[in-house]
Amino acid sequence: SEDERKQAFDYAIRRMQKNFNSFPTVTEQQMEWMAGTTLAEFCEDKTSDDYLEVSKKIVRELGYVHDDDTLAMDHNVVSMVWELHEFEGIAIHLCAVLEQMYLRFAYNKPITFRENISTQNNFLSILIHVIDRCPVKEGEKSLQELLHITSEEDSAVNDDAKAMWIETEVTLQKTKAKIEAMDIADADKEKMLLSLPPAAEEGEIGPLFDSGVYEMLVSKQKGFSEDQPIMERNMLKSRIVKLGKVCQIAHNNIQQPHGQYAELEVLFRKMFKNIQYSVTDMMSQLTNQDDLTEI
Repeated sequence: SEDERKQAFDYAIRRMQKNFNSFPTVTEQQMEWMAGTTLAEFCEDKTSDDYLEVSKKIVRELGYVHDDDTLAMDHNVVSMVWELHEFEGIAIHLCAVLEQMYLRFAYNKPITFRENISTQNNFLSILIHVIDRCPVKEGEKSLQELLHITSEEDSAVNDDAKAMWIETEVTLQKTKAKIEAMDIADADKEKMLLSLPPAAEEGEIGPLFDSGVYEMLVSKQKGFSEDQPIMERNMLKSRIVKLGKVCQIAHNNIQQPHGQYAELEVLFRKMFKNIQYSVTDMMSQLTNQDDLTEI
């Protein structure tokens, strides 16, 4: 049966992890080939022979592997980071907050809790905190104000929401400090940092973010508002698509039954489906024709 196959696969992976603590899919020579001189460098008569060692140094200092290069982290999480290489900074910081997300939304929690709308909204707020770091425009309501993390004249601060936000912010601050402390080129550090840095001091809420993505997904709004300019519509659509890509890749890696954070699967899956419906509505409105990609 399917359950028996999953259990067998689970057992095989755990045994491999216990005995070898590594999952070799390429040889040392293949790693050297992949990390060697690129075609562009070759055409310019340049050589690159330090990429592999720098990469090993980085993954060690991020805590992904031990000093002997054996895995120090669930391999599904590390594979998630690898598959998110298009969003390198986001991948590293999302990896850092997974433990917080697991403890808050999955550990010793029933499936009904994870499927709750309020839980989904809190989960989305952490995802946006890491992934959609778009600064709020002057005069507009920020995401922090919408979540009642900062006070307004007519509303009180939500202490639980603020505590969750600051907990995430502290994790991002620690990850940023870890990257900046690395003895590597500044250009390599820049690739691993978030586009909008976290707060300078612990306990602060950090930069104020635009609330557009959160409002669109939480309200399940069908498309854009009529008065929204085309450029803003396209930018919002691109931000939501990016969030969806990250959720899809994260889901496809951590959902493995033997994974440490497999219980977060339902949250990433539901978030991706919500985004998928939202993008369908937006594309229909942007193109004013049927979405031909829908099967």
